[in-house]
Amino acid sequence: KKFPGYKPAEDKGEAEYDAEAHKEKIFATHLKEYMEMLQEEDPTKYEAHFSKFIENDIDADKLEDLYTEAHSKIREDPDHEASEKKGITHERTDEKITSSDGTEHVRNIKLTLEQRRAKVAAKIAAAQAKLMEDE
Repeated sequence: KKFPGYKPAEDKGEAEYDAEAHKEKIFATHLKEYMEMLQEEDPTKYEAHFSKFIENDIDADKLEDLYTEAHSKIREDPDHEASEKKGITHERTDEKITSSDGTEHVRNIKLTLEQRRAKVAAKIAAAQAKLMEDE
């Protein structure tokens, strides 16, 4: 019911299905049209959006062949092979996470209700102390 090209029936009539519209979406005809439009109207934006396509020498005319080839490879061997795990481990020290591959990330730790209330009370106390100094 949610396929491109499918129109549900109105008032108990016949539902319509346009197989050609579905095929156009599968083979990225809409993407081909967008690529061609961008290439004509804004070449710099085209190069920014499709840099990987340009790098791999894929233009709008080769898209349908690319998808046809991908579908044929899937039909040849439809079984999914899980990729191997990289074996990366992560260690957390307070807010810093260090990975075994050398990358570091900072993640905030969730505060408890008591900690949040204490933080607000400290801010209020600091504001009151500042007001007392000014007077």
